[in-house]
Amino acid sequence: MKRRQVFRLLAGQTILATGGLGQVYRETTNPGVATGDGAAMAYRAGAEVGDMEFVQFHPTALYVEGAPRFLLSEALRGEGAYLRNMQRERFMPKYHPLAELAPRDVVARAIVREFESTRRPDAVVYLDLSHLDSKHVQSRFPRIFQTCLQYGIDITSDLVPVRPAAHYAMGGVRTDLNGRTNLKGLFAAGEAACTGVHGANRLASNSLLEGLVYGARAANAMQNEIRPNRRPATVSSHSLPEPASQTTSAVVAQIRDLMWRNVGIVRSGTGLKEAIAELENLRNRLPQPCTRGSCEATNIHQVALLIAKSALERLESRGAHYRTDYPDRDDVHFKKHSVLRRERIRFE
Repeated sequence: MKRRQVFRLLAGQTILATGGLGQVYRETTNPGVATGDGAAMAYRAGAEVGDMEFVQFHPTALYVEGAPRFLLSEALRGEGAYLRNMQRERFMPKYHPLAELAPRDVVARAIVREFESTRRPDAVVYLDLSHLDSKHVQSRFPRIFQTCLQYGIDITSDLVPVRPAAHYAMGGVRTDLNGRTNLKGLFAAGEAACTGVHGANRLASNSLLEGLVYGARAANAMQNEIRPNRRPATVSSHSLPEPASQTTSAVVAQIRDLMWRNVGIVRSGTGLKEAIAELENLRNRLPQPCTRGSCEATNIHQVALLIAKSALERLESRGAHYRTDYPDRDDVHFKKHSVLRRERIRFE
């Protein structure tokens, strides 16, 4: 960035360990670098991506002006915290027998339904721990307690405003058990990869499995397959034009709003078609990929299309993918992984 040049480095083997894609959505617990770069780059290179429609939304992220979307662990609910709507009513018992202990996708959809009943764009729900022993809560959740306190909220006595946020991508670059993709010399590991360990919904510890086990397996496979690079060893470069940061920010904001609205926790065929059409129209507004920001904008756009197109083709509701027009699970036709490559999607 200092020299404003792009350098091309040639490698016999490459591993994508670029993390998640939460920044495709307006609300996310992910850091700013989680822009889906691995999936987007691999797809453009001809690699297969899989299960892109399955994005898990964590139901309880801190929602305070000026604060990041800090994840408030479901362990809070496991400890006995209640969820209350804007009328201060506890609402989860009417949605699931396990109430606050229901699966993440169930809780997230229940919160969305509570929002719909308020008809307020600023609607929130609240985590309530005030009925629990305050000293126990502080000692059990010291980091959450201190972080919320920074933003003027005492979780032992105050109602904590929360909203769902995009959290984890079950899909990604499709690999085998050793991190290999369908492209020779290209590997993927971690959240960037689609290894299949999550299925349609993520359990928290599976991300450790995906990183530690599959990261190590991919590294071993690459080491065992090292081959000489027969291409020229020269490094080429070219200069970058001046960035257009305002255009980039505006396009990214539009994509993120669109994805949150139409390809989020609750989806429909109509909304997905509208999202795809709008994303296609935005293609001409994408800045030339000449800076980190503009490259990330291009990747966010690409990944958004992959998620929306995969979600449109899955005519059922399963795990983190929920469609109002197909609310039931269809094991006859869709107990399969989605696979996208070069504009074509199949289930296998």
